[in-house]
Amino acid sequence: MAKVIKIFLNHGFTPINQNVFKLGTTIDFDCYIKRFNGFVILIEKGTLLDEKIYKKITNHNLQIYVENKSYTKYKEYSLQHHNASDDALEKLKNLNFDDEIAHCNDIKQILSSQADTSEKLKIIYESGKNLLNAWILKKEEKVIPLEALKSLVESLVDIMNQEDITLSDFNGFLDEVYSLAAHLVKVSFFTAIIANKIKLDISDQQNVSLAAIIHDVGKCDLDESLLDKPDFLTQAEFKAIQAHVVASVKFAKRSGLKDRIILNAIKEHHERLDGSGYPHALVGKRIGQFGMILAVCDVFDALITQKPYRGAYSTFNASSLLRDEYKNKLDMKYINILIKNLK
Repeated sequence: MAKVIKIFLNHGFTPINQNVFKLGTTIDFDCYIKRFNGFVILIEKGTLLDEKIYKKITNHNLQIYVENKSYTKYKEYSLQHHNASDDALEKLKNLNFDDEIAHCNDIKQILSSQADTSEKLKIIYESGKNLLNAWILKKEEKVIPLEALKSLVESLVDIMNQEDITLSDFNGFLDEVYSLAAHLVKVSFFTAIIANKIKLDISDQQNVSLAAIIHDVGKCDLDESLLDKPDFLTQAEFKAIQAHVVASVKFAKRSGLKDRIILNAIKEHHERLDGSGYPHALVGKRIGQFGMILAVCDVFDALITQKPYRGAYSTFNASSLLRDEYKNKLDMKYINILIKNLK
């Protein structure tokens, strides 16, 4: 009979990426699924992944977890059996900043030749990632290409207002593994959905989506080993990460962004209603509407994205976490709107 571990979520267990499992291999760590307030072993360590068990453990309707103490074993297995491609790295090296700006400035004309809505969204998504990645490579000598990013978010908002867009329209091409550029564009997509559903005027939809697509740019100056650290952060390390908010605002101002509402949204995307956020521990209504929308979308994308130190939560489990663990920290109105439009 499978044993139940009476430990609550986030207190000893970490979700993992099921895509790393390989048929015919043997795992040397227990795999769990969540049941009520605890966890049940689904597959025990030492198990050979034959066809039946492999099908079971790679069922994406399940969220698989490992104990934190076994996470190193999982990472060793992942590195041994997951064949990562170098194509993405080569693509990054070949990006040309000026070409990507020109492409994004022409985005409306490019989209006009496409009839399929999902394909249009994919073009915006890939264009945004490429532009941001090209800027990150040149950030020491180039300012954020605000006008090109505005072209992208204007097209994104246009589509949101022409169609009834939900996550299903673009979930198929979103990156599962974290990168800064992908995170920025995904948060902009989620933000545009909420902004549209609460019927902000078009200019406000564009402004909050622009804030979203640059909200975390300050992270490009952080040490990747710090962002990828699987252990608890020291106080000094946590302060270093918190500093990315101020850095993002500085990058935006240096690039010519003067709109105070947009800058405040960037500044406030880590503030929490109960005062537990940063950098200013704002409480309740002191946090602006744009900042609160960004906060919800930022947390949601962090949950559904695979990080070096943990796997991704399923959209169902991410939704449950938002409702249960963030109900006093984030605005439930925006959480519920986002969740309603995940299907």
